[in-house]
Amino acid sequence: MNGKLSALQLSAQAQVLYRHILRRAPAAIEEHAADLGWTRARAARHLAELEQLRLIHLGEGAVVSADDPRLSLGRLLDDEEAELSARRQGLIDIRLAIETYEADFRQGLQQSGPPAPPWERIPAAEVPAVIERLIRTSDGPILQVTSTLARGPGHLESVKRLRAEAMAAGREQQSVFPLSVLEDTDWRRLAGQRAASGEHQRYLEKVPLDFLVVGFSGVLLADEEEPLVRAPNMLLVQAPNMRRMFIGLFAELWRRADPVHDGGAAAADLRLLELLALGFKDEAIARHVGLGLRTVRRRVSALMDEHGVETRFQLGLAVARRGLLE
Repeated sequence: MNGKLSALQLSAQAQVLYRHILRRAPAAIEEHAADLGWTRARAARHLAELEQLRLIHLGEGAVVSADDPRLSLGRLLDDEEAELSARRQGLIDIRLAIETYEADFRQGLQQSGPPAPPWERIPAAEVPAVIERLIRTSDGPILQVTSTLARGPGHLESVKRLRAEAMAAGREQQSVFPLSVLEDTDWRRLAGQRAASGEHQRYLEKVPLDFLVVGFSGVLLADEEEPLVRAPNMLLVQAPNMRRMFIGLFAELWRRADPVHDGGAAAADLRLLELLALGFKDEAIARHVGLGLRTVRRRVSALMDEHGVETRFQLGLAVARRGLLE
């Protein structure tokens, strides 16, 4: 940072000397050296570090004194934070410029040779690296549509970590799943974890295809030639008009889907149980909680399985025994 020494770069011995100066009255450098059992040259070398940062002052007769560290160190921290803010803004400006640079690059390709293909095939082994590049070089939400939990890059540990990091950094993620995954005994736990991390989830009766939209950078589309492969090859779509098409398709699927686990599966289930206890019919419950009728019946069935009962009456008794509802 402009060649200036940072307070965090003080050597350990300079810190020892600084603490010693703070603890005692102003004294000559020879006295400080004697108190610490150092040579004068050694004390002078580390004193120079402190003087460069203006943490100490040298008066007449080489008498060393120090200001209140809340003022001197506070000044240094303010300077460092100002430089960090400027550096951060510079990085933001570069990130925002990436897409315009890419457009210039593609324009150059078109003028110098054949046009770039609208998509390219990505081998399965390279998919995690491509997803990481797309996430780290783009802004905007991450939009996922998946037809099964067992297929696609979403089950890979490296991709799971990337998704968690992106959401922890405030990146929005929306995912559409088929209703059939609700029959998976592990899905409730997994859905709860992902929802708690910030993922917004909705469910469709049938999901037509698998794809992933990463901000405004690209779309990864599962290769339909390999429907049963756990980690299939993917198609990377970067043509702007095709990206917009997939973003529009996701918006329509999201509109049609039900928010069964959208941000709070447990709260949604409690509301459903409350309405059941009040004697509401399934159709009325669906209207009250904003879900489809089939989704409500699936959730009631799942709750019966969860509580180990066979009828709705038994479900009411089990819920009452456990004190889940007031």
